[in-house]
Amino acid sequence: MLSLKFIVSALFCLRLFSEVLLAQRQYGVPVHCNDFCDTDTSLFFTEIKPVYSISENAWRNTNLYGSYFNLFPQVRSDILSALSFYPELVNARIKFSYKPIRQTMNSRPSPSNIFRKKANRRYSILVNNNKGRIKGLPFERLSFNIKTGWLGHELAHICDYEKMNTWQTFCFALKYVFSKKYVCKVERYTDLVTIQHGLAFPLYDGTDYLLRSNEISGKYKNYAITNGLSLQEIMCLWCKSRTEEIQISVGNSVGNVH
Repeated sequence: MLSLKFIVSALFCLRLFSEVLLAQRQYGVPVHCNDFCDTDTSLFFTEIKPVYSISENAWRNTNLYGSYFNLFPQVRSDILSALSFYPELVNARIKFSYKPIRQTMNSRPSPSNIFRKKANRRYSILVNNNKGRIKGLPFERLSFNIKTGWLGHELAHICDYEKMNTWQTFCFALKYVFSKKYVCKVERYTDLVTIQHGLAFPLYDGTDYLLRSNEISGKYKNYAITNGLSLQEIMCLWCKSRTEEIQISVGNSVGNVH
């Protein structure tokens, strides 16, 4: 007879294994694109402009909070403009902090989400204050277009966190910490989500700026090259997305005619 303890342990391991698979499901599809772009690329090189209606009412948003805004209150409107590309995150509570980290910025779910319902989850976006050993880009001094691209990438991460349950989030964190291959898959997929939300050129602009910057170490640049989409891939994926949008639009027009 199998003991109850053994059965419970086996069920726990089975559940853990299934959640690991679910947590990496979307990251299992390789993100590559090297096709020739036959779309008008002048449309690609269009900078994102501030949404002034958002800027005028930035103070009304209570879902963005944190010490970062005490130091740089003007950045709140930039963040709200980036959020306008992610309507699914309109109610997300996001805390912004300013501290030494290994990148320019990163996002993560709050550990206290374990005890919260999905509707009450909270997330953090950390911005590098460049006082540590590893320097990031001087975020506050970047152009609006580049800031929107960086923020769009972090918001894409939060979109994924929103879809995960507690088990999946835990397994995601474990794999992200211990697997470099998994980090690469996650970051490339997150770049793809950023492009799908209409921020292809801001992402391209930010990546190009990072690779050209003299303020960034070679190690950080290698990290970006290894784990992110290349400039060519960003444009290629934008072209594919643009082509699909045109085909859908033409198909709908033909359907309406009939």
